[in-house]
Amino acid sequence: MPGFWDRMVVYLRLATASVKSRMEYRASFAILIFTLISFYTAQILTIGIVIYRFKKIGGWNIGEMAFLYSLMVLSQGLVSSVFSGLVDFGSQVRDGSFDRTMIRPLSPIGQVIMNGFEIAGIAHIFLGIASFIFANSLLNINWTFSNIIAFLFVVLGGSGILAGIRIGIAAVAFWAVNNSSLVHLFVYSSREFLLYPLNIYSTGVRFLLTFIVPLGFINFYPAHFFLGKSPENVFHPYFIYGTLPVGIFTYFVSLWFWKLGQNAYESAGG
Repeated sequence: MPGFWDRMVVYLRLATASVKSRMEYRASFAILIFTLISFYTAQILTIGIVIYRFKKIGGWNIGEMAFLYSLMVLSQGLVSSVFSGLVDFGSQVRDGSFDRTMIRPLSPIGQVIMNGFEIAGIAHIFLGIASFIFANSLLNINWTFSNIIAFLFVVLGGSGILAGIRIGIAAVAFWAVNNSSLVHLFVYSSREFLLYPLNIYSTGVRFLLTFIVPLGFINFYPAHFFLGKSPENVFHPYFIYGTLPVGIFTYFVSLWFWKLGQNAYESAGG
């Protein structure tokens, strides 16, 4: 079994190979970046039109909405870069290519992740930074050293939540083989809820996005801390500090679930 640093070097080479394979077709890569930017621009314009018409959404003004958006996109950018290989993991189970991963002296999930490393995820990060700068131009947030550290922890915790969801949904493929419907529902469609503050949704939806699929901890709850908003719309005042703990919990529970599925895996020829 290779040592720790030897494994890290191999993972780095896998990620580099993944990036090179995508950059080989530069026109396709450029189209992908353009598509991502167009998609997020359309989201921003939609939110902007709604705010222009109604001035506020659920009591949140344009600067606060931009801050919500920046938290979401920054966390999404980190996860889209590193964990994109898990989105299509079901196809590896169906065609049997995951069998080759199992026999190598490296972590199977590490190989899946690094083989699918997506450099285009950086576009999310740039957009998140732009949204953050725009939000701060409209808000009066006191960026003390402790607040900066808290912000970094929030982005890290939000990334842990999104990464945990991807790992958990990918692990379902060990039993269900085809998990594409869950990918679209939990990895892509569910993010639409984060475009707006959770308090505009029904109690049932807020409960779901807090206790079942904890997406609310990515931007809605921590935004209360930075913006100094009243916690009357949250289930518990302490939830505004919960992003990092929830992110760590979600991530490691999903790894446990992956390990459970991996141990139950019987290969495509089962």
